[in-house]
Amino acid sequence: MRKSLMGSTMASLTAMLILSPFAHAQTKPDAALSNDQRDFSGVWDPAPYMQPKDEPPITFGHPSTKPDDPLPPFTAWGKARYDANVKFIAAGAVLDCDPFGTARNYFTPRPFEIIQARDRVVQHFEYYDNWRSIWTDGRKIPTDADPEYMGYSVGRWEGDTFVVESAAYNGKAFLSWSGLPLSESMHQTERWQRVSADTLKIIFTFDDPKVYAKPWTIMAFWKLKKDWELDAHPCTLSAIKEYDEKMNHRDNLPGADYKPKN
Repeated sequence: MRKSLMGSTMASLTAMLILSPFAHAQTKPDAALSNDQRDFSGVWDPAPYMQPKDEPPITFGHPSTKPDDPLPPFTAWGKARYDANVKFIAAGAVLDCDPFGTARNYFTPRPFEIIQARDRVVQHFEYYDNWRSIWTDGRKIPTDADPEYMGYSVGRWEGDTFVVESAAYNGKAFLSWSGLPLSESMHQTERWQRVSADTLKIIFTFDDPKVYAKPWTIMAFWKLKKDWELDAHPCTLSAIKEYDEKMNHRDNLPGADYKPKN
């Protein structure tokens, strides 16, 4: 049940971060904004039915790309990488627990939680238990930041919009479930708006000159679930095998009786 798990973990994290109103961050929002507009805290569940239909295949779940789906403007290198990724996905999933990266984490079929602290916003993604910090204390992205799956993220307010800039990716993750690639040159921008009491809209801009011929943008929505807590969903080999057993080996993974070769 969603209401019963993760309580102790979140309580410990809350105490550690010393929560405070988001407006107290160094980059302050417009004073005319309501507290609700400034407050993103809570559990947000994807609302793919609200996404515009004419955008690239950022699917909330397993790949469902169709031949006539729009694609972003690839470079030659990017298109070759995308074609290779599509073949790789079609051949079946892989047994690993690598972090999904920031973009793909948004587009799983599972929710994420936002926790607001004095100097950062923390995102906890339920799928594979991934975490992300967005620094709001006025710092810039370090030029010597170590490349990571989740990159390095900083945030600021522009009017009623919380703007998140991310870079320092290691290029090892997919951007989407459908296999859209990214490289170490990716610069990701997110523009968050709480457009109603229970609706979060984020506009994403992906600027990766190695993969895409020009920056491109998509929009997605999430719904606030006030009575939800995240389920425990860490990535483990046993969990992957159990899931595949339930799915009748749809992803061509070994089942619960799998024994590794010596």
